[in-house]
Amino acid sequence: MNDLFISLDTLSSPKNEKIRVERAWEHFIFGKDSASKVRPLTYQSWKRSLKHGVHPLEGKAPLVISEEKIQEYQSSSLIYSTLEPLLINLKNSVKASGYLIVFCNENGEIVYLDGDQSLKRKAENINFIAGSSWSEHHAGTNGMGAALATGNPMQVFAGEHFCQQVHNWVCSAAPIKDPATKKVLGAINLTGIWDTVHPHSLTTVISAAQLIEQKLLNHLKFEQFLLMEHYIEVIGKNPNKNFAVLDRGCSVIKASPLYYEKGWLDKNSHVIDLDKEALWKENKYRWEMEKRDGIWTFEVIPYFFQGYRIGAVLHAIPPVKLSKKTGNSTKHSFTSMIGQSDEFISFITEARSVASIDLPVLIEGESGTGKELLAQSIHSSSLRSSEAFVAVNCGAIPKELAASELFGYEEGTFTGGQKGGRSGKFQLAEGGTIFLDEIGEMPLDLQTMLLRILEEGEVVRLGGTRPIKLNVRVIAATNCDLKKACEEGKFRKDLYYRLNILSLQAPPLRERSGDIPVIFEHLLKKICIELGRPPLMINDQALLALERYDWPGNVRELRNFSYKMAVKVKGNMITSADLPKEFTEEKTVSKEENPVERSFSSQQSHGSKNRVPSLKEQELNTILAVLDELNGNVTETAKRLGIHRSTIYKKLARRDSVLRSLK
Repeated sequence: MNDLFISLDTLSSPKNEKIRVERAWEHFIFGKDSASKVRPLTYQSWKRSLKHGVHPLEGKAPLVISEEKIQEYQSSSLIYSTLEPLLINLKNSVKASGYLIVFCNENGEIVYLDGDQSLKRKAENINFIAGSSWSEHHAGTNGMGAALATGNPMQVFAGEHFCQQVHNWVCSAAPIKDPATKKVLGAINLTGIWDTVHPHSLTTVISAAQLIEQKLLNHLKFEQFLLMEHYIEVIGKNPNKNFAVLDRGCSVIKASPLYYEKGWLDKNSHVIDLDKEALWKENKYRWEMEKRDGIWTFEVIPYFFQGYRIGAVLHAIPPVKLSKKTGNSTKHSFTSMIGQSDEFISFITEARSVASIDLPVLIEGESGTGKELLAQSIHSSSLRSSEAFVAVNCGAIPKELAASELFGYEEGTFTGGQKGGRSGKFQLAEGGTIFLDEIGEMPLDLQTMLLRILEEGEVVRLGGTRPIKLNVRVIAATNCDLKKACEEGKFRKDLYYRLNILSLQAPPLRERSGDIPVIFEHLLKKICIELGRPPLMINDQALLALERYDWPGNVRELRNFSYKMAVKVKGNMITSADLPKEFTEEKTVSKEENPVERSFSSQQSHGSKNRVPSLKEQELNTILAVLDELNGNVTETAKRLGIHRSTIYKKLARRDSVLRSLK
């Protein structure tokens, strides 16, 4: 054990050492030089604490995260799920030894604390509880804070703590590092009263941290195995392209020979000039490098597994050469999709994971939910992004022309046909993606031809006999119930199951609680610039009316409404008086009777008359009461309750969703 990290060995007297360190602390606080009287790590931490502006006489760490946030962290964090069994075992070991076992995240926020019950009560006096922050910039020198700041294990004894009211404690903490990124993920800590100090407590947490890091390393190896499988699949489908696959730490696991021939990798198997943060950007990241043979483009495409980014594929695109090939391109990516609700985030996460899997996708959803925008986003985030994206509206092509449009024709097939024949939409999409919108409108005879393309990977032009090999990804979309269409004989079952390998259900706007204000603000700002008019705002009451409206036309209807407001409203503020009748009618109806009381009475009529309202219901009652008191002023209501305006809109939207389900 390195003596730099422990406070005192087994031969030292804790009592005498406590007095000595306390004097050194007093010298430091009063501006006297005490660098030689304490360990270098302690002295450096004291200096950092002063720089952070921590007051040495403060005795309580700030409470910075709620119980809800702690539970969210515990349920979603890989390190915590790996660490939790060990924490429980350690808790059982330290209960009778006068210690607390603690784990804090990378920010120094305690997300787990248990152990000796009497000690827990004493710890509450200094806010040493779940949810408090013990980072150095909040609580000064302490075991966890110092371990996070330096990346080294640290035992802090008595007066070595920067804040005086913590001088009766001793803590031993060890950081846990991500084996991929080498970043500190958190710290495990043993805390007790100063006279229980022992070098073994630091040894215990170091051993625990090493055990967890080994488990994380095993998980990293599993991720690397998945990435290698993905690389083999990508290379198999694109043998003439140059790819590399990287793990979360930007280490190259496998790469095409070109990467080594061109000297694009350093001695640590890292890509030269790669922005390491690029792996964690929401979308693809590109940069260019000028070489002797021209400008190469490098494209990083994140790879997801079970909703988590575990690495990325790097595509090296050679210098652009003139080509006669034509094809459509995309205008949108996932950044074009606006929203912050839980429903939207969950949907986008699923869509991102689908993008990297080169299989057919079926997008179902009501009209106006942005199915083509989603299809373009999937293409833009796929390995086919540099190739064509061809969109076809199956319901808009005349039936007699549909086959030739989709599959092409040979010369002589039609009178007056193009000399040499003509390529269909599928051939134009070669190497890229074809988007078949309103697939439910496709005639049955064409469905048969489409099924052959999907199963055989080839197309035969009308009037021809020679099959032409295709490498095209199919994304289909519909606003009708294809299962029902299959039962009615209007859609082939075999085609439905061939398309429905990866499926996405685009949520209607009315189910995306809290997104309406965000989308409307985005659209309105963009439209005002487009029309060359001054910026336009909306007051709280009018915005609440938008939240309550059903939006049967979804985002398309909201966009059209935004145009209408930008043209109609002459001032700079949209009020309830500017809204169409259907918006104000719904608002008036909601005032006739308290919606919460109506929903409660409806539930009570089903045998729950004596039920005590839940916390959510009590919270909603409080919001409505304050809104009523402040005449519907959402901004003032949010200030009084100490919450954000969007939180109020979100909870009211959920309330209205419940009411609709009760009708």
